[in-house]
Amino acid sequence: MEKNRIYLSNYAFSKRKSNSKILFAILVTLILVACSTSIVLAAEEDNVVITFDPQGEIDIDVSLATYNFSTVYAGTWKNSSGGTFTLYNNGTIPMDTEIYTNATTDEKNMSLNATGVAPDTDEYAIYIEDLDFPGYLNTTWVLFDYNLSSKGNKQFDICLFIGVNLTANYSWQTTTIYLRGSVT
Repeated sequence: MEKNRIYLSNYAFSKRKSNSKILFAILVTLILVACSTSIVLAAEEDNVVITFDPQGEIDIDVSLATYNFSTVYAGTWKNSSGGTFTLYNNGTIPMDTEIYTNATTDEKNMSLNATGVAPDTDEYAIYIEDLDFPGYLNTTWVLFDYNLSSKGNKQFDICLFIGVNLTANYSWQTTTIYLRGSVT
């Protein structure tokens, strides 16, 4: 029995020694493979923080601020002429200019005809000329001028057309034209 116990003890020791050799061989092989291949066994991340100070402003201005067409007869055009209005870019970067107007006069007596084609009863149309994209004013922002340089200016005129019929002898009518500069 003693002989069997010694035999088993030697057998277990030799197996452990044999297993250790195998494990060591596997470990050495893995180290060699890892060193000789481009396999990434772990990943990391990093970042860069940037800081900047944006510069540039748009500063739009127009003169004259008001204009009186005086008497305008139904079915006729009345125009300012000779560059009555001046658009200014007082900003530090070039700008585009968009323009729109109200859907009715301030008094709500007359309505804008945005197509400009034959304004009808109690309608009026407004036409902008001498800018890059002349055309009729609408009730939404529409591009009329492109890339006006910083500190630049441009003259333009406004034309008004009253429809062919009026349902009343209206008193003075007013409407507002809005201009907005945006980045080109």
